[in-house]
Amino acid sequence: MSDSVHTPPAPPLIGNVSRFADDPLRFLTGVQEAYGGQYPVVRLDPSVGPRFNVILDSALVHDVLADRDRFRRPAVGPEEQQRQGLLSSDGILWEQQRSVLQPSFVGGKLAEYAAISSETVDAMIAEWPAEGTVDLHEELSVLTLRVITQSLFSRDTDGDRARAVHDAMATLSAEVEPSLADFVLPEQFQSGPSDAFEAADRTIEGVAQEFVDWHRSQADPPDDMITALIEAKSDPSVELSDNELIDEAVLFMTGGQETTALTITYAFYWLSQHPEMRERVAAEAQSVLDGDLPTWDDLSEFTYTERVVRETLRLTPAVWNIAREVRHDTTLAGADFESDEALLMSPYAHHRDSRTWTDPLSFRPDRWAGDVSRGHDSYFPFGSGPRMCIGKQIALTEAQFTLAHVLQEFDVVVDQAELSLQPSVTLRPRSTVRASVTAR
Repeated sequence: MSDSVHTPPAPPLIGNVSRFADDPLRFLTGVQEAYGGQYPVVRLDPSVGPRFNVILDSALVHDVLADRDRFRRPAVGPEEQQRQGLLSSDGILWEQQRSVLQPSFVGGKLAEYAAISSETVDAMIAEWPAEGTVDLHEELSVLTLRVITQSLFSRDTDGDRARAVHDAMATLSAEVEPSLADFVLPEQFQSGPSDAFEAADRTIEGVAQEFVDWHRSQADPPDDMITALIEAKSDPSVELSDNELIDEAVLFMTGGQETTALTITYAFYWLSQHPEMRERVAAEAQSVLDGDLPTWDDLSEFTYTERVVRETLRLTPAVWNIAREVRHDTTLAGADFESDEALLMSPYAHHRDSRTWTDPLSFRPDRWAGDVSRGHDSYFPFGSGPRMCIGKQIALTEAQFTLAHVLQEFDVVVDQAELSLQPSVTLRPRSTVRASVTAR
């Protein structure tokens, strides 16, 4: 591999930026396939607008994500630019928030969350018809929001509020989808958030505010994430404002709902393309559960179901692109980088690189049976380094429990032969994902 940065041939003025903006997924996978193995970095350097770079070498991806001294996480879109929670904060604020929240995601808490997930899945399918159709992505968005709020906020969410958050997220995502103007126009000439965006943001913030207000009204608040944040505010060594507390609730509520719901939706989609795999998950669920609800102790027995989830995260990672900004002038892969340059690292593209993966475009869960390491450098659906997703284990557990419990009780077939994907903050389906459900 050449120890240099390569700039692919491109049209004048806007260079390759227009191709990226038109179809980010196709562009990134194309660049990865064409130049990965030859160059560690590809630079997109238009005559107007900012310069940004695509990291093609997987080892370099992990180096960048581990180096918080030289690279920072940028705010992505208007929603995150307004938020200062763990998912979007940086520096000392991030360190303080991470230390406060870490205990909510380890040890016995995970078993508690597993039980909540199992019971909430059971409540969801109890409302399904014995035979009919459901809006699968919406159903799973309601499910995952209920699991998140019960697990981290100690209160359930009613269906109307959950669906309002689901609809609001669709509005936000549509506005944050990359466009050519985002890259070639100075920030002062770009349009700000639309009225619909602002209304959607207020909807989500209002739901989060209700949870925070409820905690503050309790004489003996529950031992959960919001209580930990409220108590941390009284510690003079922790700088956490009221706005940051709300921001934290918003970002965990939406981040935990969105990414996990998408992962489960896509898993059902892939299993619909491969009925024999769907039946294998159902058979494993029957063998392990024998009609009961899944528990934390059952998790290790879902060996094939786990492979399905991992393969879903390979082909359709909810987090399709990870961005960093250069903090100050530095050298990377033998090349100079200026302050504020953007670095793009795409799990979607790396997960489809033919130099790394056998038959990369095929859904093959059994590739995870032993020939592929879970720690493979080219596989990073939850990120890497100190900012790896704090809720990774919750998401994996919830996805496996949902697939196993649902397919034990129902046959689920996504009606679309192919999904059109929207690469926004997350990788979302562009239209409703309808599924036929039939009780077993």
